[in-house]
Amino acid sequence: MAFCLFASVAAADEIVPYVPVTSIVISIPEQKLLVLRDGCLWRKYPISTSKFGIGDSYGSYKTPVGKLRVCAKIGEELATGSVIKQRHATGEVLAANSPGRDPIVTRILWLDGLEEQNHNARARGIYIHGTNEEKKIGLPVSYGCIRMRSNDVLEVFEEATVDTAVTISTSKFPRYAKYTPPKPKIIAAVPPPRPTPAPVVTKTAPPTPTPAPVIAKTVQPTPTPAPAIASTKTPTTIPLKKAAPATPAPAPIAEYRPAAAEPKVHSSVTVSEVSNSVVARAMQGSILTAGLPNAPKISQAPAVPTLPEPSAPKDVPHFGQLGSKPPLEKGVDLQTPVINVPPAPPTTAAEASTPNSAAKEQEATDAKPAPRIAFRTSPVGHKSKQ
Repeated sequence: MAFCLFASVAAADEIVPYVPVTSIVISIPEQKLLVLRDGCLWRKYPISTSKFGIGDSYGSYKTPVGKLRVCAKIGEELATGSVIKQRHATGEVLAANSPGRDPIVTRILWLDGLEEQNHNARARGIYIHGTNEEKKIGLPVSYGCIRMRSNDVLEVFEEATVDTAVTISTSKFPRYAKYTPPKPKIIAAVPPPRPTPAPVVTKTAPPTPTPAPVIAKTVQPTPTPAPAIASTKTPTTIPLKKAAPATPAPAPIAEYRPAAAEPKVHSSVTVSEVSNSVVARAMQGSILTAGLPNAPKISQAPAVPTLPEPSAPKDVPHFGQLGSKPPLEKGVDLQTPVINVPPAPPTTAAEASTPNSAAKEQEATDAKPAPRIAFRTSPVGHKSKQ
């Protein structure tokens, strides 16, 4: 049950192994060896010191006294009773109390003096060792060393270490307290550091992707197929009709122009006035009253805009060439008719004074046929502006 408790404690905490300070004390008067732990009595063993007494000189075979130390440990792996000569195992193993032999057996703790009175101890080979004459233990019978039984020397060998203090005293032991092992020092197991929890990563829903703007696909216009080009056949040559010979244009008819005559005076109306006013108004009023001497006078007609003279085609022959267009005067319209009346010659003073000659000329003029009045016709499709 204790083991289980210890195991549970060990499992929970760490137990620090305690290593006490070991020292050896030898009393020549008592022929005893004490193993002390932390200055307290741990073990007590019987020993045997020199039969020649105490001392440190060479060849004296005496046991040195004072403070010494363990400078070496020899024969750690040898069997109990193994013979050791000059600090080397011979391979021989003797039983305890073998007759006729007094060798060093089992283990050796080599001592080194720390004081002036024992400074030759190491050179002299002063040991704590086992002996096969175990029956003489407790009596001073050695040659300077400290003898022990083989089993006892094994225990002291395990307790001692290099540099363990050894004190050889010529007095008896003082009273030592019994060694009590201290409570094991338990170091609370430090809990391992808790691993830092991994940061909780909140899974955020991925953002809804914004739909890409719908881009209207522009329908490529279907290319209009090129019009099929019919194979051009060589056009059939159509025989041309022979043009009829051009008929020569008729010779222009000379326009009749009467001889210039003096205007006939009829009361207060002259022929020039008729040509300028009465004739122009004849188409608007009654033609029967035109040119009469006693006819009522017609007031001056309002001005009428004159249209431009259309050009006659060059290739159209005229049956009667019209004279040059006279200057337009007020009151003349309807594609102003041209009256080829020559202007009256100026009357001289002599002529004015002879009324008879003027009357004769007037009569001659009356006897002549009336002058021909020509009207200029407008081309087809032309409308006069009134």
